[in-house]
Amino acid sequence: MSVTNIKQLFLVGFLGLALVGCSSTPKTEEAAPVATVDTTDADAARLAAEKAAADLAAKKANLMAIIAGKVVRFEFDKSDVQPEFFSIVKANADYLALDPSVAVTINGHCDERGTREYNLALGERRAAAVKTALMSEGVSADRINVVSMGEDSPVAEGHNEAAWSENRRAEFAY
Repeated sequence: MSVTNIKQLFLVGFLGLALVGCSSTPKTEEAAPVATVDTTDADAARLAAEKAAADLAAKKANLMAIIAGKVVRFEFDKSDVQPEFFSIVKANADYLALDPSVAVTINGHCDERGTREYNLALGERRAAAVKTALMSEGVSADRINVVSMGEDSPVAEGHNEAAWSENRRAEFAY
């Protein structure tokens, strides 16, 4: 073998080794491990309590929006809660069920007809009838206050049936 042939053989061998060395897959950088949040039972309980409190607040706000300004109306010289007003009573009972620390005052109102004493008694009977309806929905009696306003706080100032029917009512005050 001549020197040239040996040089060529070494060159081919060297290039072969170089190619084999370069053909290996390059090493990739390992990704940093993903940090996992280790939530303990206390953290989970805290998160659950925060979610429950937010849900409760949302329910209370929704019910308050439903019952705001709603009153129970009465027929002339009557103190019976009419069936069309049971949904208002139920919504107020649901609101009270969400927060046991809340109390309600029911103000009974009358129109201007009748004596002052009679209207105070009728306003008391109307507020008591709404209290009884709330109690039938599960609200404790000690959370319900009853006040008769008689004819003293009219919402309509007229002297006709339209005004009188607006004034015959029971209002909820929280």
